[in-house]
Amino acid sequence: MKFQMIMGLVMASSLVGCGDDADNNNKQDMMKMERTGVFIDSAVSGLHYSTPSQNGTTNEKGEFTYLIGEQITFSIGDIHFPAVDADAIISPLDIFATEDVNNTSVTNMLRLLQSLDVDGIAENGIEISDLTHQLASGLSVDFADDYFDDMVQAMVASSGGVYQSLIPSQQASDHFSQTITAGCSSNHNKVGYSGQFQSFAHNVSGTATIVDDCSIEITNFSYDGGGPAVYFYGGFDHQYAAANAFPIGESISGQVYNGEKITLSLPAGKTLDDLSGLSVWCVDFNADFGNIEFISP
Repeated sequence: MKFQMIMGLVMASSLVGCGDDADNNNKQDMMKMERTGVFIDSAVSGLHYSTPSQNGTTNEKGEFTYLIGEQITFSIGDIHFPAVDADAIISPLDIFATEDVNNTSVTNMLRLLQSLDVDGIAENGIEISDLTHQLASGLSVDFADDYFDDMVQAMVASSGGVYQSLIPSQQASDHFSQTITAGCSSNHNKVGYSGQFQSFAHNVSGTATIVDDCSIEITNFSYDGGGPAVYFYGGFDHQYAAANAFPIGESISGQVYNGEKITLSLPAGKTLDDLSGLSVWCVDFNADFGNIEFISP
C-alpha cells in the first residue's frame, strides 16, 4: 500500500510537471505570435479593443496587442466599430474595407474621433477620454446613417473636449489624408502637374493637381450627382473605357458637390505612371461627364 501511495504521488507530480511544461510552451508560443499594432487617424489613444485573446485600451502611441490571425474590434463605450483583421496599422479605411478617404462611413468615423479629441489638436495625436466612454454607454450608431450627426451630438457636446459638435467632413478628411500620405514621397516628375475639367455633362468642373506620388487634389469641384455608377477614373489619352483605366475611390453617384475640395489617394498597386488624365466616368454607360489631361506647370 505504501509503495502504491508513493507511486501515486510520483505520477501526480509528473503530471503537474508536464502540465507546467505545456503551459510554459503555450505561453512561449503565444509570445512568438503576439504583435503590436497602431490605430491611426493620428495615433488614437484611449480606444477600447478586444480580440479572442486580448483586450485593453490603446496607449498614448495608439498601440494595441494582438495575436497573428485574430480579428480585432475597437469601441468607444457601446459604439463598436466593425471587426477587422488585426494588423500592424489599422485605420478607418481598414475598418470599412475601402481605399476611399471620402467614403461616408470613413468620413464620419474620422469626424467623430477628431471631434472627441481632448485638446482638439489632431496633429499631436487623438485622445479619447474615460468620460467619453461613459457617455457612449448604451449608445449604438451607424456610421453610414444620414442622421449620424444627431446620434452622436449629445455625446460630443458633453465629452469635455474643445469641440461642441462634429467638425466638418472636409476638415476631417484633409487631416487624415495628410496622415496617410506623410510617408509618400514627391519624387515623380508629374508632381505639380494639373488641369481643369472640361465639362460634358452634369455640371462637372474644377481643377485637379498632382500633389505627391500618391495623391491628387481636386479643388473647386462641382458635380450635380446625376448618373449611375460614377467614379473618378484614371487613364491615358481620355481612353477611360480601356482595360488599363481604373477607378480611384468609391462611387460618387448621388453626391452633390459645389466648389468643394477632394483628395484622391491612388489605389494599391497604381502609380502616377498609370495615368495621364482623370475623368468623372459613368461606368454603366461608358460616359465621360468631364475630364482633364495633366500638364506641366
